[in-house]
Amino acid sequence: MSEGATELLPPHIAADFYLWLWWRSEEQSGRFSLDEGAPVELYLDDRLALRDTGEERPTTLLTGDSPGTTPEARAAVLGGKVPKELRLLIRREDREYRVTLRGERIGIAGAKLPTQVKTGEVAEVLYDRMFVYEELHWIVACLLRQFAAARVAADWRSEQVPHIRDWLASLDDRGSGG
Repeated sequence: MSEGATELLPPHIAADFYLWLWWRSEEQSGRFSLDEGAPVELYLDDRLALRDTGEERPTTLLTGDSPGTTPEARAAVLGGKVPKELRLLIRREDREYRVTLRGERIGIAGAKLPTQVKTGEVAEVLYDRMFVYEELHWIVACLLRQFAAARVAADWRSEQVPHIRDWLASLDDRGSGG
C-alpha cells in the first residue's frame, strides 16, 4: 500500500484486516471476487505472527502448512492476540503470488512474483515484472476496499463479528482433526 494511503489508519485496522482475510479465506475456500468480478484465490500460507494488543513485536509465531488452522492460532486469538503479519498465497488466472502483509501500515514484504516472460528482450522481461508487481498491489488494494466496506457496514457488529467469533471457535475442531 502507498505510504499516504495507510498513514491515517488506526492501529487496530490492520489487525482487523488480517483477521478478516484469514476468516474469509477459510469460510469461502479461498475464493474472492475483486473489482469488476475478477476472481482470485487467497489462502493463509506458511506464516502467521500474532501479538498482544498494545505490543509492537509479535509474541506468537506460527509457521508450517496452514498455521491458521492450528489450535495454537485459535488459542492465541481467543486469548486476545491479534494478527501482526500473515503470509498469503494468492492465485489469479495462471499466476501465483506469495506475499507477506505486515504491520499497522499493511506493508507488502517478501513478495514472490510469478514470471511470465522468462527470456526475450530486456524491455519485455521488465514490462512483465512491472505488470505482476502492479497486479499484486491492485489485488491487495481491492481486498482492502472490500474489507473497508464490510467494516463500516451497518451489520459489522451484529452479523459479521459473530460469524468471525463462531469461526474462531471452530478452529480448534478443524486444527485437531475433529
